Amino acid sequence: MEYTDVESQVEYGLDKINVDQKVEISLRDLMYVHNVVGEFVRFFHQPLHWETYEEVSKFIGNSEEGGLHLLCEAYYKKFNYTDIFSRDICEMIDNGEFENPDPPYYYRPKD
Repeated sequence: MEYTDVESQVEYGLDKINVDQKVEISLRDLMYVHNVVGEFVRFFHQPLHWETYEEVSKFIGNSEEGGLHLLCEAYYKKFNYTDIFSRDICEMIDNGEFENPDPPYYYRPKD
């Protein structure tokens, strides 16, 4: 088994999608997702923001508040793929065609 980096996990299978294919999403929901990603970039771009575990933990929060809460809202509610993507793309997602068969490095067992 080979472990991969996060870029390989995110980019896996995207070459199966026509670059000219478009989707429709509410501007308000898209801005929410944009702002969530932007907040993660704003926090993590500056290493001084995350020097300690406590600082990262406070930012990430949990499923009720903080960064993880925002990610879950964006992923499951604002950007629900079954509401946005065409049927063929939804089927590809459901069939795991965008899931890298090799796990990410952070799945590697710890010593």
